Amino acid sequence: MKVVRFFPVSIPVLSLVFKSFPGWLGAPDARGLLMAPGALNRGPWRPSVAATNGAAPRGGAYVLLQQQLQEHEQQARQQHLQWEQQQHRPKVTVSQHADSPEDEANARFYEAEAKIEVTAQCRSRDEVFQALKEAIRIRPLLSRKHRELLANTVKAMVSDYRSSYYIISGAHAVLLAAGPAWRTAKEKGAPAAACRAAAAAAAGLTLAGVSPSEAAETAADTAVSKGLGATRNLVARHKVYQQRQQSAAAAAAALQRAQAAAAAAADDDSSTGEPEGDAPSPLLPPSSSSSNGDGSSSSNSSSSSDKIGNAPDSAAARIQGLTMPQQLLETVTAEAVLPYQEYFIKRLEAFLRRLISEVRELAHKIHNIVNCALLPAADSTEAKVFYLQLNADVSRYVSQVVTDSEECEHFRKQSLGFYRNALALFEQSEQNRKKERQTSQQEGEDTPEVPLSVKMGLVLNYAVLLHDEPGGAQQAIAALAAQFREAVETVVHIADAEEGRRVMMVMSLLRGNVEAWCQEVGRDDATTLLGLNDSSGLL
Repeated sequence: MKVVRFFPVSIPVLSLVFKSFPGWLGAPDARGLLMAPGALNRGPWRPSVAATNGAAPRGGAYVLLQQQLQEHEQQARQQHLQWEQQQHRPKVTVSQHADSPEDEANARFYEAEAKIEVTAQCRSRDEVFQALKEAIRIRPLLSRKHRELLANTVKAMVSDYRSSYYIISGAHAVLLAAGPAWRTAKEKGAPAAACRAAAAAAAGLTLAGVSPSEAAETAADTAVSKGLGATRNLVARHKVYQQRQQSAAAAAAALQRAQAAAAAAADDDSSTGEPEGDAPSPLLPPSSSSSNGDGSSSSNSSSSSDKIGNAPDSAAARIQGLTMPQQLLETVTAEAVLPYQEYFIKRLEAFLRRLISEVRELAHKIHNIVNCALLPAADSTEAKVFYLQLNADVSRYVSQVVTDSEECEHFRKQSLGFYRNALALFEQSEQNRKKERQTSQQEGEDTPEVPLSVKMGLVLNYAVLLHDEPGGAQQAIAALAAQFREAVETVVHIADAEEGRRVMMVMSLLRGNVEAWCQEVGRDDATTLLGLNDSSGLL
């Protein structure tokens, strides 16, 4: 028999292969595929109804292959389902069948708590606050973890409003300085480059503490009279002058304190029979007193700080130590913006009013939630103190934003009232605990109802508010020093490691504020007040 070869494999061999494994090509019979007219030009073969009805029965190999394919698909689905189950997903409590309304409320509360956990990880503060409000609406009894989350969220929201207000206020002051400087230099015939330099110099001067009107006048005069180079160096020369003035004021204050100490030492040597504690403190300036720290006859440091300090309407005073973004500064001082200064000033003022309205509304919501829901449902003294401190902190933050003097005073008094109520509640709890301990005559470890770190944080925030009050610096120093001494005596008896770490952290803040405020009012007895004469290296 003559064999015709088109490929390396003969046609009879190919026919035998296709006949044995017809499922390879998806046709009922490979011979039908080979003999189909036009099969090479029509694309994939699809069996018709007639062809299917009249087709030969499928072989056992085809059935076995289909079974293997089905098993493989089923295994792939199971593996994919198992992989999905192993992925990290937040555990959400799903409510089961509720046998009573109480079970249904518990299920809804658990779902709200689960939503808080999910939202706190990947959502904005507004969404976290909404999730917390939903949980409080169902049951106004939060755990310690969720109380701290509520406080952190609320304080962060108010702080964001406050920071935005400071930055926009600084931009407003910069525009008030740059616009007149550019316009005045242009009217006096200065070149365009000198006009732009005058606007930038005026912005830099008000950011360094100069009032906008004075900065604009100085920058414009320098651009007209001294030219471009002097105008560009104006801010650097002002900062050098300001630093020299501050150094001179500090040296004068140190000299006056040394003279006062020498005079007090001479008086002590000449006097006889007087107790040592009745002599006036040689570390205080002669004109200072414990009740009034900002009088007109105070030390030379206070008067010099008024001369070389930041002007109240300057951008440096308005931004409160924050850093103005460079992009915002360049936009405000751009040459395309300066001709329309009045329009942009009105827009900034409208935005500031909107910020104040929003932060006032937020504070009102927080006070309503705390006073109407959380405080009445609080089941411990720690929770009540925590909520009162949250109210006080929010009122203190709002008082730093509002511009109306009466409204600012209202929020400050409200904050002081909340702080004092929390301290009174804490002291009452301590007295009740001591009475119960004396009555029961229990022995062993005495665990306070409210952790020491909570009280220390409360006293710290209260002292910060007192320090900003007229004549309250001395009271703030005394409060922080007393709390620091109490913490030094108590910290060694704290068994909880986390609580001890918090106490040590707050103690460092207390010490830093006492030292800074004592230096501010001209006192050198910070170490004595803190009780660190023999243990200055404790912290």
